[in-house]
Amino acid sequence: MLNSLFTSLNTDGSTHIKYTYTFTKMQHIIYGEFDASQEDTTKAQQAAKDTDSWAGFKQLVLTRLKTEATNALGGGTSE
Repeated sequence: MLNSLFTSLNTDGSTHIKYTYTFTKMQHIIYGEFDASQEDTTKAQQAAKDTDSWAGFKQLVLTRLKTEATNALGGGTSE
C-alpha cells in the first residue's frame, strides 16, 4: 500500500518523488526518494484509474524498488 507520496518538479524537468510504502502482510515499511524522468512521471500520471488515481505512481515506485533490490543483490538491472 502506498501510504504517502510527495512530488516536486526539479529544475531539469524531472520529478523528485518521496514515498512511504507498506507491505501489510509482512509488516514491512519502506520509505525513500528518487528522481524520475519527465517521461516516467507522465506515464505514471496517465496510468491513473477510476478507482485508483495513484496506480501509475504505485507501479513506478515498485519498479524502482525492484530495480534497486536486484542491483543490491548483484543481479544487474531488472527493468
